Amino acid sequence: MVQMLDIDDFLPEVMRYAPNASDFAAQRFLIQAARDLCERCKVWRENDTISITAPEMQGVCTIADAAIVSIQSAMLNERALEPVRVEWLDAEIPNWATDTTETTALYVTQIRPDTIAVVPRETGTLSVRFALKPSRNATSLPALLLENYAEEIGRGAAARILIDPNSDNPQLGLAHQQWFSQQLDTIAVRVAKGQQKAPLRTRGRYL
Repeated sequence: MVQMLDIDDFLPEVMRYAPNASDFAAQRFLIQAARDLCERCKVWRENDTISITAPEMQGVCTIADAAIVSIQSAMLNERALEPVRVEWLDAEIPNWATDTTETTALYVTQIRPDTIAVVPRETGTLSVRFALKPSRNATSLPALLLENYAEEIGRGAAARILIDPNSDNPQLGLAHQQWFSQQLDTIAVRVAKGQQKAPLRTRGRYL
């Protein structure tokens, strides 16, 4: 599991660009910048082991200070499941949410935040890989963000501070925001290709 760092370790990255910001504002917008980066670029990935229990046939993500962005792969009782969206299940298996018959699961989906459900219903041990982002009330952030994306997070957080209507230099904040958005686009493409430089592919039913 990835190493986590106290959010205060990230404060200098914001203060470089918004030196007059309060620690409270800097922490708040650090989390938001980290959430934006992780959601857009899928840079934080973790494996988790979750117990799927009756009657809901759902389990809870066990990783602290994290919220689920997407389910990338899953195995229930060592059998691969396909991650799909709730909308796909509604279209293809109209009674999936009300059918209480326990049988062999084929799919995995997310119904509520920080939970994961299997369809059709089946109990067991779920091994899953998530793409994650920091939760809104996180007190720590992945060390990989400081190691690899310190400038992006620092400038992204500073942008939100400086764009505030009471800021002395909102134009500077807009410049930081534009740079941050461009960086996210670049990082997202690089991460999607992977270190192997593989061509981009999409699977529409994946979460």
